[in-house]
Amino acid sequence: MNDRVTILNLTAGKKIAKAFRGADYQAVQFNPGPEFLVTQVPVNNLESLAAVISDVETEPTKAIIRGSLIKDPSGPVPRNKDTFASLPRQWCMIDIDSLAWDGAFDNQQALVAHAVQHLPNEFQSSNCWYHFSSSMGIKPGIRVHLWYWLERPCSDDELKAWLSGYPVDMSLFNPIQIHLTANPRFIEGATDPFPQRSGMFEAGNGISTVRVPIDLAARTSRVKATSKQRTHNKAGILDPATIIRDPETGRVIDGREQLMFLLSNEVMRELVTTNHTPNEQEVTEALWKRFCEEADISRVSGRGAWTIADAAVKARARLLELADGIYDFVSRSDRTTLVAGSGKVERPKLIGATQAQDELSSILDEFFEGLADGASPRAAIRLTMGTGKTQRTIAHLKSYLTDKYGQKIEVYVPRHDLASEWENELEGINAKVIHIFPRTGGQWNDNTKTYPHPIMCQSADYVRDLEDKGHSIYGNACLSRTTGERCSFFDECAYLHQFQQPGDDAGVENTIRIYTHASLFLSRNEFERQANPDLIIIDEAFLASAVSNLPSIPVGDVTSHLRFDGTTDLGFNLVECLSTHNGDLSYLRDKDIGAFELQAVSLEGLNPAASFSADTTQSRNVRSAKLYKNLNKLIEIAAREVEDQGKDSFEQLAFNSHKGEIVICEYKPIRVPQSAPVLYLDATADPIITEAYLPTLQCHRIDVRQLAVVSQVYDRTGINSFWNNKIADEQKNLSEPIYDPQHNDLSSLITILNEWIKAGESPLLVAHKDLCDQLRGHPKLDEGVAVAHFMSLRGTNEYQDRSVIFITGRNQPPQDDIERQARAIFGNSGYPLGKDYLKDLPSDQVEYWLSNRSPHSASAITLPAFSDPRIEAVQKQIREAETVQAIARLRLVWAEYQKRVFLLSNLPVEMPVDHLIEFSDLMPDRLEMELIKTGDLPLTAMGLEKMRPDLGYAGAKARMLFQPGRSKASDPKQLSAQLPDLVRTATQIATFKAGAKRKTTHQHLFLPKNYTGSPTHSVFTPWTLAEVETHLATGWGPEAIEDLQLEFLYGPEPKVSGE
Repeated sequence: MNDRVTILNLTAGKKIAKAFRGADYQAVQFNPGPEFLVTQVPVNNLESLAAVISDVETEPTKAIIRGSLIKDPSGPVPRNKDTFASLPRQWCMIDIDSLAWDGAFDNQQALVAHAVQHLPNEFQSSNCWYHFSSSMGIKPGIRVHLWYWLERPCSDDELKAWLSGYPVDMSLFNPIQIHLTANPRFIEGATDPFPQRSGMFEAGNGISTVRVPIDLAARTSRVKATSKQRTHNKAGILDPATIIRDPETGRVIDGREQLMFLLSNEVMRELVTTNHTPNEQEVTEALWKRFCEEADISRVSGRGAWTIADAAVKARARLLELADGIYDFVSRSDRTTLVAGSGKVERPKLIGATQAQDELSSILDEFFEGLADGASPRAAIRLTMGTGKTQRTIAHLKSYLTDKYGQKIEVYVPRHDLASEWENELEGINAKVIHIFPRTGGQWNDNTKTYPHPIMCQSADYVRDLEDKGHSIYGNACLSRTTGERCSFFDECAYLHQFQQPGDDAGVENTIRIYTHASLFLSRNEFERQANPDLIIIDEAFLASAVSNLPSIPVGDVTSHLRFDGTTDLGFNLVECLSTHNGDLSYLRDKDIGAFELQAVSLEGLNPAASFSADTTQSRNVRSAKLYKNLNKLIEIAAREVEDQGKDSFEQLAFNSHKGEIVICEYKPIRVPQSAPVLYLDATADPIITEAYLPTLQCHRIDVRQLAVVSQVYDRTGINSFWNNKIADEQKNLSEPIYDPQHNDLSSLITILNEWIKAGESPLLVAHKDLCDQLRGHPKLDEGVAVAHFMSLRGTNEYQDRSVIFITGRNQPPQDDIERQARAIFGNSGYPLGKDYLKDLPSDQVEYWLSNRSPHSASAITLPAFSDPRIEAVQKQIREAETVQAIARLRLVWAEYQKRVFLLSNLPVEMPVDHLIEFSDLMPDRLEMELIKTGDLPLTAMGLEKMRPDLGYAGAKARMLFQPGRSKASDPKQLSAQLPDLVRTATQIATFKAGAKRKTTHQHLFLPKNYTGSPTHSVFTPWTLAEVETHLATGWGPEAIEDLQLEFLYGPEPKVSGE
């Protein structure tokens, strides 16, 4: 099939090729100008394409674009979308920029082969024409253009989907984006480090056409769908996927039933107050007005026309829910108001643990059988935590390696303690197992005065200095690429030996190397590059390592060092664009600031290149390279994005107003070769994020029932600031002469936790780090309570024997941090991220997953959410997934008894909830606290006066306490609802008649005496009738009690008393 290459030709002798002058390679300005002569040259295979490219390489006035002329021109034409249309092309150019490389630069085929390994398999098996970019050899890393001939024409969107998750510049897949093709010029003493810049790369199998995946169209649709910004209504509530709006009018044309339902909740929240209950007409008219504003009612579907009668149906439903007390539609804010859910959200099917393990084994059988047959399977398994995915995987790996030899396996886990667990579990396997440790022993521990890991490098002090200052280690401390000089300890280096295969065992012994997730985003060293791994296993989510430590630069350094023609305007304009204009690229483009102005900045004065010293072992106090490297990266990204015709604003640069810094949101390529078999195990794996790093995985999901009763508050967000305020209150409480266990919510929570300890339970509290630090040293918290903070729990089995968990809130980082992390992941995806005003995010109505035994109707809560599904996926992976990870520490799948889960945040998570409660239902009120302290409590106003005059309740004040809704004392079962299960079942209630003149019926609650026990059994002494009568007489008086009856609050007395 024939295709065409569109060639732009500058007029009047202007050049469209980069030029460098002098020994320091100073960039020479070039301005392509506004108009070009255009030719469209036919091509029909890789050889003809290479011939065209090779000719253009020698013509400094020419460049290439993907677009096709809309009509034949009569002369020079502008480069815009009115002149050029997007057209599927059977050729493509892939731009790989600054790919990390610490090897030699004298073998071009080896350099290109390394770059090609970072592309999809289809490209790896095909020949291509390569052309090293202008800055190759001047700037670090591999910088190369790869030209391929495809099996069929592919659109820009198809190429973006195909190359999603690969270190490729997506800006080229745009009809008017210039492909700089001409060789650079070197003048005034500058010499070309790559005088031969291009050639044919031979993949080794004689293939010159790239096979197009058969599912590429489906992949393209999926990528476009997950990159599409969600619409929202006039109140800022995001539309669910079922609601479709007309792109021109913004009115809803499909999903109007769902819209009517959502609006009915909004109208009720607006009209219902503590002092006013609207009537049906009020709600109907308000709802119909809102519906007409949002929906296109002129479109009539098969159901018939929409009328005000439809609004009346929804109004009656909501008012009935209000009357029945199901929802009150009133709270301190919309974020804590429980509203009706649709009940139509599809939930995963839960299966038993044994069936889940059978399904897991089946998936693993298929994976390892494919591996044994020579295939390269790539699978992700999302399985409920605690089901045994790691153990089953290890068992299959052991079986697979039984009769294998020369296999190189890599395993990646979150932390070194988990690497040690893997190492122990692999004992007896037919392989050499190597736990990869860092050179310098890890982070110094001030408490133990030691490094946590063995020190592997004999020049550790020098290496630490290099690490702290941002220098590369291998080229500065191990092997000099310029002189060939090696470290004096190179041949005996324990660190490097971890990656070397001993000569006698090379190709014979199986090897398993266990890394931490941080290594996933480090380039491979020369020993790791010698052969691709035969299998890579990634255990648990790696997002934290992918987006950790995003580099940043103070704005003062940007304005000081980004100078063009001796002026500081360039740096000031860039900062102004990011800080004041929200990264709007038109601000720079209108000032004629483009790639050249940015790339012409010279930073050589900041270059702290250190001389290689083979014998250095101690710190040399080298100069920091961080500013130099970060400014270079800033310039590189800014230049690329300002020239990207598909972007209106910066994606990978962001302004941090709190710190006055420019944050570089750079994508870190993963070190997993695209041809390597991959097994990814993660209980909370998100397909959108996974696709960005590990594309083309076959995803499996298994959801398992967990043995727990889950109670969740709906009227508290659980944000960190709420609990931080309680920390200050509690510190004041501790300073008082008498500690008040009900002083604030934190002291009340401590009381509840201690009560669970008294009952023989073993509670775990999970919270943000500041709250955990306060509680760990709290003098009133029982030492039996375990305390752990978010982001420290993944993979650990330390808390598997705990019987109850309290999660005080949510792992909620600042919204701008989430957005910056999303920029680092998706900023180069080819589809710009949606923009939201972070101080007032749109809202999303999210439904709770209610269990089959839950008494509640379908319910929902309103949460702040990002309109871009990719940013929201990052938020959920940090926020919701961390709560699920915390719950899983109790290992509920295989629990021997039913454990308890208390969620003190209204954030819906992917776990069935049994009880939706108010925060006050969980925290003890004054009477509940007295029940906990003394073990008994009167349940009538007169009883409170007689038995507990010390509390100060009498007359109307006492009677008010026992009115419904005033306190928990109005419902004796509610008083003990949050106590441990076996304590509640042992609680007794006495019913009797008493009074001075006229005998009236009263009740009194008694907790078990001398209670001891565990989560599965208890021993206690029940109250006897005589003991109860004697106790009641102390308040009511002798012989004042009549018709005394004593029974267990939750049913008949156990058959074996006290057990």
